[in-house]
Amino acid sequence: MSETRYELKVQDRTENGKQAMKKLRADGWVPVIFYSHGSEVVQLKMAYPDVREAIRSGERIFNIHIAGEQRRAVIKELQYHPVTEKVLHIDLHGVRLRDVVEIEVPLVIKGVPFGVKNEGGVLQHTIHELTVRCKGSDVPEHIELDVTGLRIGDAIHIRDIKSDVWTILEQGDVLLAIVQQQQKMEVETVETEESEFGLDEEEVSGEEKDDE
Repeated sequence: MSETRYELKVQDRTENGKQAMKKLRADGWVPVIFYSHGSEVVQLKMAYPDVREAIRSGERIFNIHIAGEQRRAVIKELQYHPVTEKVLHIDLHGVRLRDVVEIEVPLVIKGVPFGVKNEGGVLQHTIHELTVRCKGSDVPEHIELDVTGLRIGDAIHIRDIKSDVWTILEQGDVLLAIVQQQQKMEVETVETEESEFGLDEEEVSGEEKDDE
């Protein structure tokens, strides 16, 4: 995890209600609710460009200033518009560095497998994030998966990834990466209509003569 955390640019929010939220979004703001330990709930807002920048940062734990006090928070939920995919609402949860958190982190593939470079194989991987449990101070920026040693038929599962400070919550037998032999395209010979029906040129010519 980086020592300098990304700071969310939030402002206090007094607007409430459906119509007020609609106008808030039309003015370029995204409603934010900050939940912390106990029953603390703080209503905030962020400018939409700042929201996009924060998401693209790849950070998982953010600094946030509330009432002049610096806090730390994770994005617990993002609500998107079903058509435009713009962010409509953000839920933030306050965390302390000693707290145990469960959080999704990116899975990053490193290297080119031996089986791809030298054996004509292809690398298959479909999972791009994993959920980890750890202290707030130990949240990784990403989990790196080194695939350089994989030959054709070799695979990496979640159980193969070890750490002393965090635990992956998905099942250990989940496949993360595998090198497979490339599938060869089979060219099928298309039979001609004549061979399919057992007709040859002489038979066709004979039929034409009979018709005459």
